[in-house]
Amino acid sequence: MTDPRRDEALLDSWRAGDRRAGDALFLRHFDAIYRFFAGKVGGEAVEDLVQATFLACVEGKESFRGEASFRTYLFAVARRLLYRRFRSRYRDDKLNFAVTSLRDLGPSPSAALGARQEQRL
Repeated sequence: MTDPRRDEALLDSWRAGDRRAGDALFLRHFDAIYRFFAGKVGGEAVEDLVQATFLACVEGKESFRGEASFRTYLFAVARRLLYRRFRSRYRDDKLNFAVTSLRDLGPSPSAALGARQEQRL
């Protein structure tokens, strides 16, 4: 776990123009953000989302008010970007029921649960 006071000091230095402080701040949190996305999306999307998260922090570094820790802010940005990606991805995926049947979509969650329970018996 990172020390919030250290993050705050790095953020203050970064805002004052110390690029190394910004680099250090991101290095402290890179692995955690990467793991956050790796558990939810795959492939190149992980790297794209990590990059977008840190870019959003660079662009918004002056607007961070410090009401929560930098880590909390960083994960809020990451979560917002992940939700935006999911929304855009699934908004574009339209089902064409002229060529797709319910059978093609697979079992419903309740049907899958029922099948699992039946196998246990």
